[in-house]
Amino acid sequence: MEQNKMGVMPVNKLLISMSLPMMISMLVQALYNIVDSMFVAQLSENALTAVSLAFPAQNLMIAVGTGTGVGVNALISRSLGEKNKERANLIANNGLVLYVLSGIAFAIFGIFFSGIFFRAQTNDPEIIQLGTDYLRICCLLSTAIFLQFGFERILQSTGRTFYTMLTQGMGAIINIIMDPILIFGFAFIPEMGVAGAAIATVIGQWVAAIMAVIFNLKCNPDV
Repeated sequence: MEQNKMGVMPVNKLLISMSLPMMISMLVQALYNIVDSMFVAQLSENALTAVSLAFPAQNLMIAVGTGTGVGVNALISRSLGEKNKERANLIANNGLVLYVLSGIAFAIFGIFFSGIFFRAQTNDPEIIQLGTDYLRICCLLSTAIFLQFGFERILQSTGRTFYTMLTQGMGAIINIIMDPILIFGFAFIPEMGVAGAAIATVIGQWVAAIMAVIFNLKCNPDV
């Protein structure tokens, strides 16, 4: 079996080869909200406000995904360093279960508490309605972003950060392409407004998650 670069590559070169793709991935992750804002701003001021007020909840999802990933990364890498592949596989499985449970928790939040979340921030009924529509879609299908985080962190734990850059990059590109189509309508696709921005975001996340699964199955023999 080919040796993992984390055990044989010089430290300085290893740091650069792993950190640059991870930095780019984090930058790309921030593009989702920025791109959504750029397009919904063309709808109305209230639409932009609604999406902006949803950002704290979306950032909380990212924080939960990233925080869980830090623990999963560290434990998998440590187990692989100890040549304990069975434990590394068990940790990866448990981590994915945690991610699925996180997705379920946020789905419940989106269904039952999205309206309360916005009413706590504004009294404008249009902003509350637009924001609730946007956040409810993002949360209801949030399993996508958590699965994306889960499988990307498994890749990162074995030093394959280049693949995570590809998955997040493709997700962002899909989001950029789908945003104007779903927000403003195109051909047989009706205009969906703010809800279209949420759907475009979720589609991008699902594409990235599926790519991460494929990369793990095809390119990650360590786990």
